[in-house]
Amino acid sequence: MTSPLPGTTLSDSEQAALVYTLSDCFARRPTLESATPGLVRDMLEAEYPLLGERLAHAALIEPQPCGDEVEYRVLTLAHLLIERFLGEEQLAHPDGSYLTLYPGAEHPEQLSLSVAAVDALLKEWAPLLLEAYKQDLVDFWGSPSADEVAPWQRLSEFFAEQLRQASTALSGDELSTVQAVLDYPDLKERQARFGADCAQAYIPIIDSRAQDADPLPVQALAMSRWVGKRQIVLLYTLFGGIEVFDSTQALESSLEVTLNGQDSEFRNYSPDHHVFDALTVTLLARQLEAIDAIRPADYRDPQALEQHLLELTGLQALFGAFRSGHEAKLGRLRDLLPEGLRNASASDRTLYGHYVVALAAVYRRHAGKTFLDGIPDIATFAGESLQASLLAKYPQAATVSVSDISVTLTRIANRPLEMVESASDVRYESQTRDYVAMALENLEAFPLGAAARVLYQGQAAPPWMTYDALRTAVSDADVGRTYPELLAQRLQHDPVERARQERLFSDYLHVLLPMLALELRFKRQLTESARLYVEAVVTHDNGVQEVGGQPIVVRPLAFVAQPQATPDRVRNMFVIGPRSTDQGPQVLFRPGSARLMLEFASLDELLAAVQAPGVLRQSVLGGLDSNRRAIYDQGGFKEPHVVRVTRLDEDLPAVPKPASLDTSELPGAFGAALFAATVEALIAHAEAISVSDAEDRWNRFADLGWTLFNLLVPFAPAPLAEVGLLVQLMSDLKTFVDPNASEPWSAFADVLLSLAVVLVYHRRSFAAQGRSPVPVAVPLGNAVVKDPAIKVSSQLVFAWTRPDRPFTASELVRLESFKLSLDDSPGSLLESGEWKGLYQHDKLFYARVEGAWFRVSRRLDGVVIINDRHPARQGPWLRRDSSGLWRLDRGLRLLGGVGELSVRAAKKLKSLEKKGRDLLATLPALLADAERTAKVVHSPLDIQHILETKAQPFEEVIQELRGLTRGLTQSPRTLIAELEEAASILANEGLSQRISLTRKALPTVTAIRFLREQEQITIRKLGGRRAIPGGKKPDFLEEYEIRDRQGRPLWYAHFHYDTASKPLAEYGKAHLKTLQQRHLGISFQSAQEAAGVNVTPIWRGPIDAETAATLFLPLSG
Repeated sequence: MTSPLPGTTLSDSEQAALVYTLSDCFARRPTLESATPGLVRDMLEAEYPLLGERLAHAALIEPQPCGDEVEYRVLTLAHLLIERFLGEEQLAHPDGSYLTLYPGAEHPEQLSLSVAAVDALLKEWAPLLLEAYKQDLVDFWGSPSADEVAPWQRLSEFFAEQLRQASTALSGDELSTVQAVLDYPDLKERQARFGADCAQAYIPIIDSRAQDADPLPVQALAMSRWVGKRQIVLLYTLFGGIEVFDSTQALESSLEVTLNGQDSEFRNYSPDHHVFDALTVTLLARQLEAIDAIRPADYRDPQALEQHLLELTGLQALFGAFRSGHEAKLGRLRDLLPEGLRNASASDRTLYGHYVVALAAVYRRHAGKTFLDGIPDIATFAGESLQASLLAKYPQAATVSVSDISVTLTRIANRPLEMVESASDVRYESQTRDYVAMALENLEAFPLGAAARVLYQGQAAPPWMTYDALRTAVSDADVGRTYPELLAQRLQHDPVERARQERLFSDYLHVLLPMLALELRFKRQLTESARLYVEAVVTHDNGVQEVGGQPIVVRPLAFVAQPQATPDRVRNMFVIGPRSTDQGPQVLFRPGSARLMLEFASLDELLAAVQAPGVLRQSVLGGLDSNRRAIYDQGGFKEPHVVRVTRLDEDLPAVPKPASLDTSELPGAFGAALFAATVEALIAHAEAISVSDAEDRWNRFADLGWTLFNLLVPFAPAPLAEVGLLVQLMSDLKTFVDPNASEPWSAFADVLLSLAVVLVYHRRSFAAQGRSPVPVAVPLGNAVVKDPAIKVSSQLVFAWTRPDRPFTASELVRLESFKLSLDDSPGSLLESGEWKGLYQHDKLFYARVEGAWFRVSRRLDGVVIINDRHPARQGPWLRRDSSGLWRLDRGLRLLGGVGELSVRAAKKLKSLEKKGRDLLATLPALLADAERTAKVVHSPLDIQHILETKAQPFEEVIQELRGLTRGLTQSPRTLIAELEEAASILANEGLSQRISLTRKALPTVTAIRFLREQEQITIRKLGGRRAIPGGKKPDFLEEYEIRDRQGRPLWYAHFHYDTASKPLAEYGKAHLKTLQQRHLGISFQSAQEAAGVNVTPIWRGPIDAETAATLFLPLSG
């Protein structure tokens, strides 16, 4: 029995986490790029059966003349196969082109297959491209991931959970109807629990005849049940939740209205097994149907086709998998997405969503606290310090807010020389500024003797709030000293607080920096390689990371002014890139700058950019120690000013060489180094922003210093730097937080999760998914039509419970009907080949599975159990495990429709056809070899056996092709006929050679019988019995002539009697003689012996009594 599903509902955040887990699972689904190499391997496997997976990397190498040299272009067969599928014309390959498996090698090894043959294979196999993709997609759905959960299983559980969520709005009989389906998804179990009148569940299947229709217009589950005379009908969809109808007719009318104006119709599928598994499979079936509708000519390039496939096979259709209220929230969130995210590809949105989920997890883990938690920013600190200074002298300041204080200073605008040279009128200019902002510039902002007017909340200030009082408070607060001291104490000297702040910093940074790198790639400010480098060093943090086989390291940005000098490090700047100094790209990371990451092709290009005048050089100079800055300022990167800042050294050259980049790698963890550098920069920034005589570059640094920290503080007050899409979204995202939430940080984490869901599942239009009002019901009949889950052309087979579930009671009964009552094996065990482990008896095959015997049928798609009495009735498919045992294969299987082939079957057929064509090509050589062999065999029978053995592979391929393609339109009848003819030629040649050799050999009874069976000879009696003179004893001879088909004498048979009247059967001797020795006998040999010459051997092939009685003696009657 299937265990009831959990009865608890999920919060919005749990829902979002569940959906995103599902997205993470389906992010690993196959792509066209991943499916094509496998097809290339299958295409070449028949040519190179021992090379295996290496074939997937095959490529054509084409020479390309380039001046006096020759360069080479690499064209992977995978890419060519896709282009050929899209209708690209066959390329004209230049002379010298060749096939290789190692296109990246310095001297790629050339394969023997010609380029013309490769082109022929590409043309032959290109039509199978989408079929191969579909097969990979089906395999993906049924294959467990690292957590041993297959996408099919995860999605089935997801559907059930969403129905449970939606059912919380129901009550009474409606709720119990849904609950029965949830607790007992299998129909037989439901009937056993509630009886024949239990709740029924069926799936409306919409068949669209429009070629460009949305492949997933409705993914729904209908449930019905009679309670007395009242019918309860419910329709659950991922877009609309649960709708209640008062009859089946009303539901069907609603579907008719939904499809109004579309070239579609619907039918109902009532699964008798796990309904949520079936609902899941229908989603896959719709995806496969959508892929079937693809027309290659509609795509301009492989990327367009790849993108369409990703959209068809993704889970965007699940966006509405929430209660309608939450769906509305997600819709509003989608409307907030910046254009960069809207236009990003599905894979990029998914990746960005991953980072948002990770950010939500970090935010929740730290209860909303972020880096610098508990430490006020410098403006807040200055305000508090000024408030305390004023309050110490003026009790009236207790009710005053310093942020409401402003000062208007009036100064003479004339230039000093202007006042001397002419008697022009004195001009005055006034400027009103915020008191706290002025305080950050220290007393320089409060000139003595200035004409000043103090305002409070825009009005005249109280009498005690004088300009001098405010100026004195600035001096007493001494923000320029006390705020850096606060930062140093909290972030450097207090070990407990430092450790806490470093954890906050690192945890957020591990998510935010890869996120920002992805955003910069959206904007084309970073390449994908650079993004991956940043992600690698930030997420793994310690040690050398590898990206694409290349070691990636972090280097502190530092310069060497002269050989052997100590490097001058730039505060809080790092270079991320390949360890090899001549490789790129190299990413300059500057946490204190408006553009945190800048990409350069190489370290040399980075150095050149620093040497050039501009913002980058200024920011680098600003990060150098003040006592070393003069060396590099004013063109010092190209000509370091070492002579002017050091004691005279006669060894120094007159013109110093340009400064160089230090290439030392960062020791230890990048996160720890970045935290220390950031704290150092933050303190320096605080000192600079509160010192009036800071250099201009430091003022610019002050404006940019909080860029990184605004990313780390989602609720940071304005001003927010315009860096990071998430920062741009932040104020809007905060409006989604429940103002009455007891834990606002947790509520905000939920909003982030919802944003992640939108990134993955957003569709072009939510409103379009709305349902039209239900009109008056049109009677359509109450019967639920029970049809297959998918159309035959969909080719997806799903008839048994998925592998992770036990068999249902009904399935066990079905399986029992296929078992055979056998004690012993029904045939001989096949010990090799594709069908190893099966048993064969004549033309029938059997398998022993988990202790039971089944009759099986071999197909192009594999091995399937069939009913022994009714072979057309199929059971489960079988698969052979790694130990060689055949087991039930209860997963999804993509088969061909009626008379058609699946891609697996097509590959098998092509392999067999290739094998057959290869055999045909060997026929001339086999025949020529037979001619040579015939001259050296021991007996004529040997040559026939040899050629029959050579014909056996032809017969085997013929039998496989016939048996595996019976009833298919793709049956290669012409090839089968050619193989049959070839097999016949070999067999006939074997017989012909045996006949020829037999005729040339000495006559034997076996030869006589064989030639007579083949109608190659006739036997006749020559005259009557006659006496043979010259012997020691009386000898009478009866002679028979053996003639060939042309009537020419071949051999003779002699029967000897001792009297003229002896009965035929009482002969004394009987033997066969050659044509040449017909008249030679004992007298001839005796004469030779008497003459002293060599005695000629005379062949006398014995004739046994049975042969005499059947072939010779009757002729004398």
